[in-house]
Amino acid sequence: MRMWTPLMLHLSAIITLLFQMSPATTVAAAAQRPITLPGCPDKCGNISIPYPFGTRGDCCFDGSFLVMGFYFGEQQNPATTTNTSWWLVNLVDIDVARGEARVAAPVSSDCSKNETYHEVSYFSLNLNGSGFLFSSTRNAVVGVGQSVVPLLMGKMISGQNYSAACRSLFDAPAAAAWDGTCAGLGCCESAELAPGLGLISVGMYQQVNSMWKTFPCTYAMAVDKSWYSFSLQDLYGYDVLGTKFSDGVPVVLDFAVRNDSCPADGKTLPMACRSDNSRCVNATYGPGYLCKCKDGFDGNPYLPDGCQDIDECKLRDEQPELRDQYPCHGICKNTIGGYHCQCKFGTRGDAKAGTCREVFPLPAMVATLGIIGVTFIVVITVLFKLLFEERKKTKDFFIKNGGPILEKASFGEDITLVKNFLNAYQDKRVLDLFDKEILLDTDIEVLHELAMLIVECLKLEVDRRPEMTHVAEQLHIMKRSHEKGLYGAKIV
Repeated sequence: MRMWTPLMLHLSAIITLLFQMSPATTVAAAAQRPITLPGCPDKCGNISIPYPFGTRGDCCFDGSFLVMGFYFGEQQNPATTTNTSWWLVNLVDIDVARGEARVAAPVSSDCSKNETYHEVSYFSLNLNGSGFLFSSTRNAVVGVGQSVVPLLMGKMISGQNYSAACRSLFDAPAAAAWDGTCAGLGCCESAELAPGLGLISVGMYQQVNSMWKTFPCTYAMAVDKSWYSFSLQDLYGYDVLGTKFSDGVPVVLDFAVRNDSCPADGKTLPMACRSDNSRCVNATYGPGYLCKCKDGFDGNPYLPDGCQDIDECKLRDEQPELRDQYPCHGICKNTIGGYHCQCKFGTRGDAKAGTCREVFPLPAMVATLGIIGVTFIVVITVLFKLLFEERKKTKDFFIKNGGPILEKASFGEDITLVKNFLNAYQDKRVLDLFDKEILLDTDIEVLHELAMLIVECLKLEVDRRPEMTHVAEQLHIMKRSHEKGLYGAKIV
């Protein structure tokens, strides 16, 4: 059996895109933001190409993030048949937030024409020297067949050899297996792969297939373990999975900026982390680092302003499935980089944890509200009473000081006493309004003072009129001065 060394090629030249595999789910709001540098294409076919990746040298962070395809060879077992073909590993999607990319790889198979004649195919993929490693947590080795032992052999970046396998076997009819279950009957799945794998080769142990007429093929694949769902129909027919997954199955790769590491706390972020709201995280396996948005932010940390605030309260309303991720059992208010959740009125506690409790029991609350209501009614009643008494005092003062007489008095059909008085004051003939027989020289000055005070009280602008206390005070001063003969003393 012969394996071919992978050849890395530019995606823009030769990649065939997969349309039947769904890209990673992203928040709808994030899809509206730029995901590339200005002037760079953000898609290749139906697949998004977010920065730091790019389809041109000036559109990616460095050469390790050029979107590429991988050639690898496939050759049948020379002991049975010889048939060389070439595969192209196609890009499925890129998830910047998780630091992952998925590519498509073929299904390895061992199909029998009879008990001794086999057609065997397997694949090999070498990531050494690139910015990628096989994800240890997202991938698994899966075997499908009546009797199959899938085998993954590989090499870690440390240089250590590695292998993983599982076993599927059943002697009873295929009814012993059932759809959706990969537990060793018709289908088996390995545990998580070892971290730091840079090269893998997937095949299976060759066995004599005595049931080749019913179950002619067995299969092995390295695959995103959340993607494949076993079906009984996969056991029957010749090269069923090869036909069913003719474009390959998704394999998850971890990526990182491999030529640097995160600085110490408080130091400047590395060049790749361009958003002000980003942070640096050292790669879990292998050298290098990743950029992540800070908690409370979402987007592309590799772009300036790429990490934007998450409105957790809005997301809770629009996507109820996120309420467990952003818990709030009270009043939710968004903040930059987070959100506040406070208990509703009358309760106290931790609203995020759902421990808000009533401050008062219901009977006490009813009693308190009752007291507040009664107090409000009493206050309003007192205010109305005081207002009524004040208006009554004003009316009594108006009547006592001859107000009604002034209202009714007039010197003609259209000229009121007030108007006549103001005209006389303006023309400096106020004294003409008094009876000459009773007008004394000692009263002239005080009458002038009184006229001036009356004019002040009759101003049209109410705000400019003197207060009644001031009027009373002036009248009292005039009275005392008149009684002491001060005004008369001034008359020559």
